[in-house]
Amino acid sequence: MSELRQDPITHDWVIINPERAKRPEDNATRSSLCPFCPGNEHLTPEPTDCFMEGEQWSVRVVPNKFPALDTQLPLAPLTGAWSGGWRRLQGYGYHEVIVETPDHGQSLSTLPQDKVHQIVEMYLRRYRALANADGAIRQVVLFRNHGRGAGTSLTHPHSQIVATPVVSPETRWRLSEEIEFFDATGSCGLCQMLNKELQIGVRVVDSSDHFIALAPYASRVPYHIQIIPRRHCSTFLEIEAAEVQELAAAFSHSLGALHRLLNDPDYNLVLVTPPLDQVHRLASHWFIDVVPRLTTPAGFELGSRIVVNLQTPEHAAAELRACLTGVA
Repeated sequence: MSELRQDPITHDWVIINPERAKRPEDNATRSSLCPFCPGNEHLTPEPTDCFMEGEQWSVRVVPNKFPALDTQLPLAPLTGAWSGGWRRLQGYGYHEVIVETPDHGQSLSTLPQDKVHQIVEMYLRRYRALANADGAIRQVVLFRNHGRGAGTSLTHPHSQIVATPVVSPETRWRLSEEIEFFDATGSCGLCQMLNKELQIGVRVVDSSDHFIALAPYASRVPYHIQIIPRRHCSTFLEIEAAEVQELAAAFSHSLGALHRLLNDPDYNLVLVTPPLDQVHRLASHWFIDVVPRLTTPAGFELGSRIVVNLQTPEHAAAELRACLTGVA
């Protein structure tokens, strides 16, 4: 049984779900038991969406068999379960898996760009579908775990999307900081930062008409990449068709450079966008965060929330640019 519990001091929500411990793990090689490979569709729930190429699916979306949240639970009001005022909520929400390709051995960094474009199109379709699923959903989180160090349990290329009735701590904090910056300056903080980065140029990894990929000035890990729309765009729901095409190219370029430079590293890819019911149209600006998992946070990082990055973003950007152009 999934349950959401709220920290009484920070007001952060935590999902408690022992059933998630039962999710399967596989080996790095193709398996006849891989639930995402063609021919094994019976091993997953019925799809909620898919793209077809003739008789074969090219991108397939299924409900997660071991979901963090459960659509079958009735959404109950927040309750104080004990006299101390503990707040909890039934673990209601949506949790889907986006199977990105029938090919077990591919990934976003190695697929042809037209296939990546299909995947990004599906990201947007499922984000829109879950954002409009019902009035209880407040946040939709789209992410990709690549490699064991990033938390993946199945190696077949896939992403996940989770819709929740609460707002995550990180999103709540970021939104507050964005609004505070806007109130102080009258400008979007990310737009201002992006303009400065383009003038300086040393941390820019890749650029196109609609997107900039860069190693952030205060990168939290080595080879950290952010893919940011040039146009001020408060939420992923506002992305336009031409931007979808270029976002696919940005994925191919940036993840391809990571793949070549670091020999297919583990990483997390996350869509950073505001809550559905708290979009500040002038302060918020969505982007993609790509976080390689090359180091392990230790006691200082966990105790202080101050990270130690072993690589300068300027050097990381230069190395990634060289991999984009094929320069040694």
